[in-house]
Amino acid sequence: MEFILNFLQNFWELSIMIGLYVLIGLIFVGVIHLYISEDWIKKHLGGDSKYSALKGALYGIPLPLCSCGVIPLATSLRQKGASKKAVTSFYITTPMTGIDSIIATYGVFGLPMAIIRVLSSFISGVVAGSFVKESYEDIQEEEKKSCCSSSSCCSSSKTVKENKFKKAFDYSVNEVFSDIAKPMFYGLILATVFILLIPNNGVEFLNDNLFIAYILIFLVALPLYVCSISAIPIALSMLAVGVSPGVAFIFLAAAPATNIITAGIIKKILGNDVLIIYLISIIAVTVSFALMIDFIFPKEWFVYTLDSLENESKSILDIGGAIIFLITMFYFVTKQWIKSIFSKKN
Repeated sequence: MEFILNFLQNFWELSIMIGLYVLIGLIFVGVIHLYISEDWIKKHLGGDSKYSALKGALYGIPLPLCSCGVIPLATSLRQKGASKKAVTSFYITTPMTGIDSIIATYGVFGLPMAIIRVLSSFISGVVAGSFVKESYEDIQEEEKKSCCSSSSCCSSSKTVKENKFKKAFDYSVNEVFSDIAKPMFYGLILATVFILLIPNNGVEFLNDNLFIAYILIFLVALPLYVCSISAIPIALSMLAVGVSPGVAFIFLAAAPATNIITAGIIKKILGNDVLIIYLISIIAVTVSFALMIDFIFPKEWFVYTLDSLENESKSILDIGGAIIFLITMFYFVTKQWIKSIFSKKN
């Protein structure tokens, strides 16, 4: 009984920490959707130039697409003539960041971590794109259903005219939030369990053997499907129990882009050579930033203990945001579970 109460308390504390910032991020997501369409992206990336990798990274950073949701868009870009450089760079920065996760990262961890996360994503994308060798063999259309389990990942853009507020709301809530609801829910559960179960000697071992810890985090991240925003509570729980901030950063930055699903799709669309460059670039850049976080940057930028998580003052806005966030998340998670149950019966 005590474990359940502690679980619920920590789950609630984490929700308060991130809920309001997720909602604020969704507002910006809706606004961006009004003015940056897929057609606009295709227009600016649908070709090859010496700035392809740079443009792919820049356009991918603010887009709130998970590693699954970026598949149909990136595939379409390639089919429309976008260079491998641009698509590779776009494929890295898009799942690693997004306006929603950038705002949430700033709200939860502070400005230094938010800036470092964006820089890591951008540099990873540019480095990978720059090393990709261009070729123009025919691209077979990717089966979009190979990754997506939710309808909005693979849905086509709507052509029905509607007012701007409704369009922004539908996209940010009924598409983006519905996509991240389940991974966000699982991420909160994993983060809560991590806080409750991680032994002190386990934390000490990780902090005393940072390179082993870095490797373990990549191995943990590989089979997991987490989006850029659902990685936040897990990384927060790592910091809260005393794990090195560099280790927490690696999961925060790299996990959304290094899962098995994404790796398999990149191999199919862009080839083995690009996949190798893709993974090496992400690992090299995120580890470099992790080392700077652990050994160069001021420690006070990244201090976050379990006591601060429990004792931090909570405003009415924080509590209200957490309630709205949880109700909306549970609504979409329950809806997806019910849909899955009925689809199996049929």
